[in-house]
Amino acid sequence: MELIDSENRLRHLVNDWQACEWIAIDTEFMRYQTYYPILCLIQAHSKFGTVGIDTLSIKNLNVLGRLFECETTTLILHACFQDLEALARRGNFMFNGLFDTQIAAAFCGYSESVGYSSIVNDLCGVVIDKDQTRSDWSKRPLTSRQLDYARNDVIYLDQIHNTLESEMEQSGKIEWFGQECKEVAKQSVLTVKPEDVWHQFSSLEVPDSARNIARELVIWRERLAQKWDRPRGWVLSNQTVIELCFRRPKKINQLWNIPSLSKGNIKKFGHVLIEIVRKHGANFSNQDNASRVLLDQKFKKDVKEAKKMVRSIAREYAISDGLLGSRKDIELFLRGEPRSRLMKGWRYELIGSAMEERFGRRVSKATIITGQPLSK
Repeated sequence: MELIDSENRLRHLVNDWQACEWIAIDTEFMRYQTYYPILCLIQAHSKFGTVGIDTLSIKNLNVLGRLFECETTTLILHACFQDLEALARRGNFMFNGLFDTQIAAAFCGYSESVGYSSIVNDLCGVVIDKDQTRSDWSKRPLTSRQLDYARNDVIYLDQIHNTLESEMEQSGKIEWFGQECKEVAKQSVLTVKPEDVWHQFSSLEVPDSARNIARELVIWRERLAQKWDRPRGWVLSNQTVIELCFRRPKKINQLWNIPSLSKGNIKKFGHVLIEIVRKHGANFSNQDNASRVLLDQKFKKDVKEAKKMVRSIAREYAISDGLLGSRKDIELFLRGEPRSRLMKGWRYELIGSAMEERFGRRVSKATIITGQPLSK
């Protein structure tokens, strides 16, 4: 696989690729010590062959925007969200003509999280080696094993694309698939708002009376992780969030009793943690808790029934039930939150309208009482 390390050579390749009907792309990035991904390599496979773009040597990748925005060239990737996120960090890119083979596979009955190697084995009859998955892609020169691994991650994508596209066309799902890929492309380039991340961690096992504390800690952690460009867990681990919710420390010296909280972080922002616990731990009464318990029981019953509806529709259309509606999608719908995917596009057509008829379109009383999502 040729390694491209000059902007001039990349520009000539982009000119060639824009004349292609398709191009298969994958990326290698590092994120072990940062919040944001560090793009290290782009693999590209087309009718002209396979190349690797050394994104550590080429500082300006803006020329790729012409390819990504080209509406006549299909961009084939597998599980593309993090790849697009890493690419978007290096340029103001928009992605048209996206074909995600993981999403396509889910529309054809595979698990919504099916891996690339599984699809390659199933549809291409090839077993690929994944021994370089945890490789350090920031080191140069790249080894021959790394380059072979990177090449294998793109050379089968076109064959997978052809097979799955044909199946979706025959089953009448290609329009739904197109909607889904456009939405993924849109979401991948958006900046994450700290206030919106709580739903990812709302299942943390903390006392009901401390859920406001947990929410504010998670939001504060997200802001700091973005500011420092450090992993969330380096700022504050989930275990520390849970410990703070149970212990509710009132003084700095009480933080030393939390094993998962480092001395360095106590010195940096211990006073902030104390203030968050104090400010957001005082507004929860026993009456609120009793109301929440009753609503929680009803909510869980509704979630269970809704999951059965999702599974039934998914079986009828031979698609992944996780793609059609995850537990998070269902809970957001039942809480009346407009960002639930079940209220939009092809999902509303298949399941959202039926759930609306069954459960009604509402704002959950549980959300009104506590201001927080219910635990699982």
